Amino acid sequence: MFNPDSSKIYKQTIAFAGLLQATTLVEQIACNGNYDNDSFTTSIASIFKMDAISVEDVYSGQVNFIPNLALGMKQLQQVLEQNRPPQTDHFRYALGLLHLESKLRKNAALMEILSSRLQKTNDNLNHFEMTHERIIASLAHIYEDTLSTFRYRIHVNGNRLYLENPRNVNKIRALLLAGVRSAMLWRQVGGKRWGMLFYRRSMLEVTKSLL
Repeated sequence: MFNPDSSKIYKQTIAFAGLLQATTLVEQIACNGNYDNDSFTTSIASIFKMDAISVEDVYSGQVNFIPNLALGMKQLQQVLEQNRPPQTDHFRYALGLLHLESKLRKNAALMEILSSRLQKTNDNLNHFEMTHERIIASLAHIYEDTLSTFRYRIHVNGNRLYLENPRNVNKIRALLLAGVRSAMLWRQVGGKRWGMLFYRRSMLEVTKSLL
């Protein structure tokens, strides 16, 4: 039996896997210019699932959502199997996004702007695919106009060859927005900054069972 609440730990595990999937994709694009398209699509789609009926539904599936989150789940397993916080860029980004989400949550005006802008972008999905260049650019601009206005910002490391490519920059910013969506979900299901430390074994058990 999971401690203290198997349902809560299960939901938190999925949400943090979603967060790590987004930040791992950021690292991949920044360093290699390559990324897994299915994982990318899942992360981007999660941004528009603000009224999802479950944590699974945020990641595009009630029954068989695990393949959509495989990248994030594997990264989470690696994190949980270590005795100390990993010194990786994608984990640093994840912690940073948790901090940004807490800032955003306390700013009602900015939340309203973000929600309104997302709704307009969502309306464009009637004309463009989820990962169309115009949709990704719109999400990138939303991130830039809202979360990038805080004093604290996520500084992405990588290869200048890829970081100076405007399309890659848009994908990275869109993924950071997806990361904030997962950070928001993490908070909504009871996740706290040190939750992974206290419930590491339970989360690891859930991760292994899901994988």
